[in-house]
Amino acid sequence: MSEENKDGILKNITGAIISPRKTMERVNKNPKVWRYLIPVTLVQLIVAIIELPKLTSYTILQAQEMPNFSQAAIPIMKTGITISTIIGALLTPALVTLISTVLIKVIASILKETGNFKNLYCVNILAYVPVLIAGILTGIIMLFTEPQNIKNISTSLTLVLSSSTDMKSTIYKLFSCINFFYIWSIVLSAIGTSVVCKMNMKKSAAIVAIIYILSVVVIVLV
Repeated sequence: MSEENKDGILKNITGAIISPRKTMERVNKNPKVWRYLIPVTLVQLIVAIIELPKLTSYTILQAQEMPNFSQAAIPIMKTGITISTIIGALLTPALVTLISTVLIKVIASILKETGNFKNLYCVNILAYVPVLIAGILTGIIMLFTEPQNIKNISTSLTLVLSSSTDMKSTIYKLFSCINFFYIWSIVLSAIGTSVVCKMNMKKSAAIVAIIYILSVVVIVLV
């Protein structure tokens, strides 16, 4: 029996939280992308399904405030929201971790550091676990929140902002990027990068931090 089968998928997923370096080292020896991507994606999908009714109600309430809104559009809106939410949940973990892995690989290559792409992708999937935890917490809170108030639910620093703050404002976008769970995910990614590329932690942390800062700049400017 392989080490991967012996330890189990669940043990490695929880291990990314409890003992990240040891877990990343174990997974790096026998990376199985789909074994981690599938359960992570399923959890993301479950969270999305839990949030869907409130998201649908909130979106419809917002649309009804627009002039010339037609009630006939509600069924179409519900269908569109459902499809987009489910597709988003199915694609987000794979795409987010893929993009971050590509960027890490590019920067590491520029710095003359080597590391297998598959291994790097696998540890970044595990690094996504804190983002899932944030989603689960948000989903639970949303269950007990009125639809019109769900925009105030967050695990980021936007919690300190006034509820009247425009979500499109620069300050809101910036504060939305300062999230404990995202930072936790970044730390795990840095650990995984350090393990896969066999580089010191300071260098791997710098690489991941550069990518994070660039993503914040893009979010704030868009």
